[in-house]
Amino acid sequence: MKQESCVRKKFKIAITGNIGTGKTTISKIIVELGFKVFQSDREVEKIYLYNDVKLNIALAFSDKIKNLKKPDGQIDKKLLSDHVFDNESELKKLENIIYPELNKQRKFFLESNPNEKALFFDIPLLFEKNLYNSYDKIIYLYTDESTKKKRVLERKNMTEEKIDKILKNQISDISKFEKFISLKINTNCTREHLKDKIEHFTNRLFT
Repeated sequence: MKQESCVRKKFKIAITGNIGTGKTTISKIIVELGFKVFQSDREVEKIYLYNDVKLNIALAFSDKIKNLKKPDGQIDKKLLSDHVFDNESELKKLENIIYPELNKQRKFFLESNPNEKALFFDIPLLFEKNLYNSYDKIIYLYTDESTKKKRVLERKNMTEEKIDKILKNQISDISKFEKFISLKINTNCTREHLKDKIEHFTNRLFT
């Protein structure tokens, strides 16, 4: 009699939602529960420190952004973001520099954790960049506009005008993606409630 395989599927789970919907908080909770999370924003911060990336950014934008490079040789990300969020083609140009490196890091994270039962990926533009088919499960986070803006305004160098520009590049109506979403969470609640939701979700993965 053929022996039944007991190899379990490794789940790739995406966490997404607009800016200010609590992706960082949810990622921290998931780590507390013993899982590993690839945090895109944190990885992008590292990518900006790569010498070849700094060179490519300087070549692409120095003629349009005065003092793009700081005295210490690092890119002034505030000046850069202020510029690209005013112009879709300029934003695309920056994405073409950053995203290939981000994809490499995402692949490295996946390959470096072969024994994990589930790996989580914080992907802010999951639907916008048509990445949703690459994941087994999707956790979608949302909250009301006032809470979203209040959270984001607590960040350094953030203004309401900049938030509006960022949100223009993010999908607000996800109705056509509903069938791909495994769990929706309104993050305007207590941390304990959020943890309960995530714990219930992860427990169900392996039952």
